[in-house]
Amino acid sequence: MVRPIGAVAFGWLGDKVGRRASLIASITLMGLAATLIGLLPGYAQIGVWAPILLVLLRMLQGFSAGGEIGGAASYIREWAPANRRSLYISFLPSIAQFGKGLAAAIAGLADASLTDSQMSEWGWRVPFLVALPLGIIGLWMRLGIENSPEFESKKADIEKPKSQPFAELIRDYPLPLLKVMMISLVQNIGTYIGTVFIAAYFSSILGYSKADASTIVLVAVLFAAVMIPLAGHLGSIIGSKSVLRLSYLGYAVVSVPSFMMMQQGQMSLAMAGLALGMIPYALCLAGTYSVMPEFFPTHVRHTGVAFGHSVGAVIGGGIGPFMATWLIGVSGNQTAPAFILSGAGLLGLIVLWTVRSQAAADDKKHQFS
Repeated sequence: MVRPIGAVAFGWLGDKVGRRASLIASITLMGLAATLIGLLPGYAQIGVWAPILLVLLRMLQGFSAGGEIGGAASYIREWAPANRRSLYISFLPSIAQFGKGLAAAIAGLADASLTDSQMSEWGWRVPFLVALPLGIIGLWMRLGIENSPEFESKKADIEKPKSQPFAELIRDYPLPLLKVMMISLVQNIGTYIGTVFIAAYFSSILGYSKADASTIVLVAVLFAAVMIPLAGHLGSIIGSKSVLRLSYLGYAVVSVPSFMMMQQGQMSLAMAGLALGMIPYALCLAGTYSVMPEFFPTHVRHTGVAFGHSVGAVIGGGIGPFMATWLIGVSGNQTAPAFILSGAGLLGLIVLWTVRSQAAADDKKHQFS
């Protein structure tokens, strides 16, 4: 729940001071929190403070994550050529998928190389400590960037003392904000069911070993990582909104066949079934990240994207896996999660149907395709 709070804080920083400042602050805080988790003494050393500090550091990670998407998507949107925005922004979720794959590979390597006692004693710290060199590299890269000309051209208005991005967002852009929340909700239902819940689904429901389940999900995530820039390129041709429409139609149509393929008891079919489900997932990520910045003008764009996406992530990430687990439990139907994805796709189509002239650049009523 701290993620939306972080979105407001980093949104203020990004909209008042600059995208560069927000991006530097978010990666610094995320890397620092992850590194401190890796170095955190255990219960045997500091007692009850160990879990308390762990929760606080995880909250800091959530806080920093709240500003990351808004800053990165806004920054790329403002620098990219108009006919390449969808493609360039699509690299954000694509790289994130490769990050998931790397994290899964590190966790799998540690699990295969270490005993249970070694894993519980110190092995779990390794993925967190890897954040230190990665964070330093990311910080070094962000220190070299500049604010976009679009942001600089609006700086005189942005720096006015009475300019408060979040208050103005709520007051003047409630409908665009609500639509961004709903678009994010759909995207995160697909993300958390398709890449988080699905691993437990393979092992706990379908009976695959944890190693096989991890392999299936890893291959599917890497497949999605490659697909997302292709979807972004498609968005540069037909429009990000059209890509989103295709993704929602895809969820509505292929989710049930995808889950039915996973249930056949063959690893190859399970992998193919999940890969099929990754197609609308890749389209959705490319479209979502490209469309969200278009709902808001420059001076509230970071806050609008960050807060809207964070609220959708909290709700979608929470209810998606919960509803999937609950539906399987009460119905006994292993295909139940597919119905949630199909429903999310239909919800997305309804939201897109209401989108007319809500954004782009600094125009409150500039239609985007």
